[in-house]
Amino acid sequence: MTCKTCCGKGTAMGDNYFLLTNLLSEDERKVITSIASHIERGEKRVGIQQIANENFLSTTSIIKMCKRLGFDGYSELYYHLSRQLASSGDRKTENLTSLIDNYDDTLVDRFCSLLRERRGGKMFTTGEGFSNIVGTYIMHRLAICGFMAFNNVHFYDYMLFQEAQQRADADESAIMFAVSQSGETEPVLNDVRHAKQHGQRIISFTRRIDSTLAQLSDLVFVVDGAKQTLAGSLPNLFFGHIILIFEELMARFFSPEPAGQ
Repeated sequence: MTCKTCCGKGTAMGDNYFLLTNLLSEDERKVITSIASHIERGEKRVGIQQIANENFLSTTSIIKMCKRLGFDGYSELYYHLSRQLASSGDRKTENLTSLIDNYDDTLVDRFCSLLRERRGGKMFTTGEGFSNIVGTYIMHRLAICGFMAFNNVHFYDYMLFQEAQQRADADESAIMFAVSQSGETEPVLNDVRHAKQHGQRIISFTRRIDSTLAQLSDLVFVVDGAKQTLAGSLPNLFFGHIILIFEELMARFFSPEPAGQ
């Protein structure tokens, strides 16, 4: 089964229904989230009429949505989401646990809560060298998800970054994502200090929990804390791991919240 409209022709809907929800209308997103919530609560199969009633929609509009996504109908969409959600929950936790040295559920929950609280604010990323490449990835990933994101990678981007930072000086809804392997990269620390002075929250990715960057951060993800050998023979997985972590964090962010929250 492929999702022809939102994921590109021939692209499997696969593990990324949270990406799909960003490309739907508000009503369609609510339907997908509603179905997923029932599935995650372990309820028996919920019919299309109940989903329509919960979201104040007609069954006809839901069927049209299913067909627009490339499914034959509601039953096929429901079955696909059931299979996907059954296989994704344990995988997300396992991946994050293995990639984040200081992992705990509260860290991930705080990340999701912070993004929800400041969804309408600006998002900045900062880093130097390879860390800047990772920052660019985070910026584009946030932009795809509907956030207003900026980076200082290239000269023109840097000018936009500076201009946006000045406009955000009085905007306490902004978040800065900082990437530094050592946690002591001075240009990154300068950006972070400036952001903190103006009420922005800091989410950092670093290798050292005792670094200056970690101490300045509201949330810190300690990534791949294993030390390199003197010969440098071990591969440096720090940057790749951050990308994997961020994908898993965004998956968690777009997952339906448990009932009662």
